[in-house]
Amino acid sequence: MALHVKSTDVPEYNRVQSGEAGTGAMVVRKGYGNECSLMIATRRPGYHTKPHQHESEQINYVLDGEIWFFVKDKGYLCKKGDFHRVPTNTVHWAFNRSDKDATVAEAHAPALVGGRAGDSAAALFDEGEKPAIRGPGTNQFVPYDQEKAEAKYFTK
Repeated sequence: MALHVKSTDVPEYNRVQSGEAGTGAMVVRKGYGNECSLMIATRRPGYHTKPHQHESEQINYVLDGEIWFFVKDKGYLCKKGDFHRVPTNTVHWAFNRSDKDATVAEAHAPALVGGRAGDSAAALFDEGEKPAIRGPGTNQFVPYDQEKAEAKYFTK
């Protein structure tokens, strides 16, 4: 463990999701400490998560491409350079409707590293420092009329 990890030492993993989590693929790199995690995710065209929430506040910054973020029944088309916030414990999801990859930096506080969210993530703790991560930091998929919310913004 270290306070600094070189880019080449941060694991990259391909996440393909289906079923409860949604559809599509993304490539993820993540680092975390006690109070915050930072994920860089490249979502492939067609990537579409199911509605979920978590105890973490989330700030998104679009590094490249464009992607739709939904918070409850409101949709936001976010493009390169845009910021977007998801409040704590609020239903949200993402949808890459474009034909290009969308790369997003996501900050989560507290750290979103519980369950699979911490798979292959880089722990950023000083030598001898005992991690004291606050909260379970996991996604909870929830029932929500996703299609009704999306229908306000685009047709099938």
